[in-house]
Amino acid sequence: MVTVMIDLNNIHQITTQPCVLALGFFDGVHRGHQHVIKTAKRIAQQRGLPLAVMTFDRHASTLFSDQPFDYLTTLDQKAALMADLGVQTLYVARFTREFAALTPQAFVSQFLVTLQAQVVVCGFDYTFGQFGAAGVESLETLGQGHFETRVVAALQADREKISSTRIRQLRQAGRIEEAERLLGHPLNFHQQIVAG
Repeated sequence: MVTVMIDLNNIHQITTQPCVLALGFFDGVHRGHQHVIKTAKRIAQQRGLPLAVMTFDRHASTLFSDQPFDYLTTLDQKAALMADLGVQTLYVARFTREFAALTPQAFVSQFLVTLQAQVVVCGFDYTFGQFGAAGVESLETLGQGHFETRVVAALQADREKISSTRIRQLRQAGRIEEAERLLGHPLNFHQQIVAG
């Protein structure tokens, strides 16, 4: 797998090829995230296209708060888990104030279209653009015919959505086996708590 750091300054200079692109922050790369990536992988195989993922170098909240963010995975761990899932290219966008200020249309045009996404795959609750103003229902319209969109429904366990927040709560409560069941892989205890 190739990891490519992208930002507003270099996005138009990197070499890309048509791909199926999964979107998300994917902290923990838990079973819900795996479902999104495996859906994208299946589409990529059907279309004969490479599988790519676009994620971010840090959580959005760290940009606007002095509070540290309790990550489930470091970027290197996230990349290793992505590679295990068959991702061929991992695009890591630098989440800066300029990036955070992008309109939904600018995000789609400058990143998704430039990365040559033929199909964009994301979870039902994915948001983008300034203040997370746009949801998945806007993606295809803003793409203006450049790509199709596939939205993946929530994956549940015990009638609750599998989420990174839920896994963090289980970890903090010492319920490690439950957290690992939702992750689908062992919980790493050597996490960095990274400040913004």
